Amino acid sequence: MNKTKAAQIQRADPEADIALINQYSRKELTPEEVYCFTVRLCDNEVDRDGERFTEQTLKELAPLFQGKPCLMDHRWSAEKQIARIYRTETVETREKNSLGGPLTALMGSAYMVRNEQNAALIDAIEGGILKEVSVSCAVQSCTCSICGEAQKFDWRSGEFLCKNGHIQGERYDGRLCCGNLEGAKDAYEVSFVAVPAQRRAGVTKGAANLDEAFQILQGADLTGYETQIQALRLKLQTALSDAAERAARERIIAENKQYLQQKG
Repeated sequence: MNKTKAAQIQRADPEADIALINQYSRKELTPEEVYCFTVRLCDNEVDRDGERFTEQTLKELAPLFQGKPCLMDHRWSAEKQIARIYRTETVETREKNSLGGPLTALMGSAYMVRNEQNAALIDAIEGGILKEVSVSCAVQSCTCSICGEAQKFDWRSGEFLCKNGHIQGERYDGRLCCGNLEGAKDAYEVSFVAVPAQRRAGVTKGAANLDEAFQILQGADLTGYETQIQALRLKLQTALSDAAERAARERIIAENKQYLQQKG
């Protein structure tokens, strides 16, 4: 799962942080040899996918991101690895999120070595050209913020909903229904990307490398994953259909929604 947002990069102090940085270096670096920056990795705001990290999940992700690499465009290769996260913390801001609660952010400080190769990257960060980041991580579940039940995509209605019928984006007794991302399992990397802001300007879903994901699936024992396979099959059928068929399905779904609204 990748979550993308505007980075809001701030400078970090290499003089104060050099001991933390040297936990990850092979040689003893000096403050003059490194460039440091702090970035908002993710927060508890509802994104345009109708999902949000809970405050507890942000706290669970904080230690998982320590020591993880900063990449370019989620390219999992050594040549695209440009920096490393050396410190993380959750911060409760003075702002409110769209649910009315305190806006809590997961902040990460990263370092890169000052050399000719990184000079252009440092200039791009300082000049505000590289500003957007996307975090790649894994969580255990996405649950309904109204009742706590698991949310799933319903192909027939084209909605994400739970078994109690609560639909993402709808309001129930004045409360916005969204998906709570819960149970941090792992954090993989942080990437600079060209997509602006966490609300889809930003939010992307899926594996960082789909080719690798399909190779893993083809070689795996999928016994016991019947429900997940069925959901994937429906998604693959949609992906394999042509543009005209997708448009026809979207029209039928829209007409059914309109009919149900008129009837109800």
